[in-house]
Amino acid sequence: MRRSGSKKPALAGKYTQYLDDLRSLLHAIDPQFFSEDDGSLIVAMDVYETEQDFIIEFDLPGLEPKNINLVQRGMACTLQVEKLSDTPVEQVSYICIERHFGRLRRSFRLPDFIDPNLIEAEYQRGVLRIICPKSKERIIFIKELSSE
Repeated sequence: MRRSGSKKPALAGKYTQYLDDLRSLLHAIDPQFFSEDDGSLIVAMDVYETEQDFIIEFDLPGLEPKNINLVQRGMACTLQVEKLSDTPVEQVSYICIERHFGRLRRSFRLPDFIDPNLIEAEYQRGVLRIICPKSKERIIFIKELSSE
């Protein structure tokens, strides 16, 4: 009988293949917002909602707001950040490096129930918060045209 651990490398290969297939599919759907891997790290995000708002948060510690680029086009947004290394001036030998530096990027689609014209962003204590107010439902008046 096979041991359960013997399939691990094969599953890892399948997982990578599925991720590559998903990236290709996303690129085919919207090449502008799901571009090929450009070497950027993906920024982790939290998404939650209140009764009035849909909120997206990103941890971006140690950055100046002027170095954060958030672009909205329709119902899609792209966050791009260049996080520079704060290497010490004197020569050092690192024992452990876990913080990431370089380009950070995240593209995401906004839900249809928000008003894209009222989106606001705020940055406080290393957290970028994007506040997307939910739109109110409206009844559209139907005008009858005469057939003259």
